[in-house]
Amino acid sequence: MANHLTTIRERRGLSVDQLARLVGASRSKIYKLENGSQRLTDVWLTRLATALDAAPADFLTAGGPSVPVSHYISAAFSDLAGFDMPRPLEQLSPSRGLSRPEDCFACEVHDDSCDGIYPRGSLVILRRQDRLQTVMKQGDRIVVRHFSNSMGDGGVMEILLGYLDRTITGDLVLLTRSSNRQLPNAVTIRRAPDTGSGLRDAQGRFERPDDTSISDYQAQANDQAEIMGVVAMVIQPETAA
Repeated sequence: MANHLTTIRERRGLSVDQLARLVGASRSKIYKLENGSQRLTDVWLTRLATALDAAPADFLTAGGPSVPVSHYISAAFSDLAGFDMPRPLEQLSPSRGLSRPEDCFACEVHDDSCDGIYPRGSLVILRRQDRLQTVMKQGDRIVVRHFSNSMGDGGVMEILLGYLDRTITGDLVLLTRSSNRQLPNAVTIRRAPDTGSGLRDAQGRFERPDDTSISDYQAQANDQAEIMGVVAMVIQPETAA
């Protein structure tokens, strides 16, 4: 996310290559840390502070709306006791590429439930569903709160990330992408209402509409899952020093 690393490095008269050598990292790693596509963890803050003769807090951007990391993305069979992050919540300073950060929140991927999309440890920044300024459409990457029974009964069973889709019968679903075979390929968000009987009605339900927008979504008490938000940005974990 947004930080002062570039400013501090330039004030010290160091090039990207020189800083990379000082902290034992690659040039591309420093670029990622500077542009916010790589998370500035406590480990990185300590290494950079030592190399640049600065305090770790000097690298963090102060002021402006921050993005709270409020939930874990995890399947029901994980080792988590709950899906809410412990308080106080970590606050991310938004990068310049994220518009309207005040409408966003973030989740951390805890397990392999979406490893076909994002790896474990990723921070996924979401635009809140009730703050969207554009209509959702099939293929959007979303996060849902999946209930044991229904939204009205409460009881969150898991929080999952995947692709929004509508089946040929009109059901609204989340398509998962995971290497874990315990996870179903699709999770129902809302079943299509029964619009009546008759051959013509039945044939109409089994035709894929040309319009892929999901303009009619509002969470309802009998929904099996609730759309929490649409992916706006992701920060993937470190894979190399």
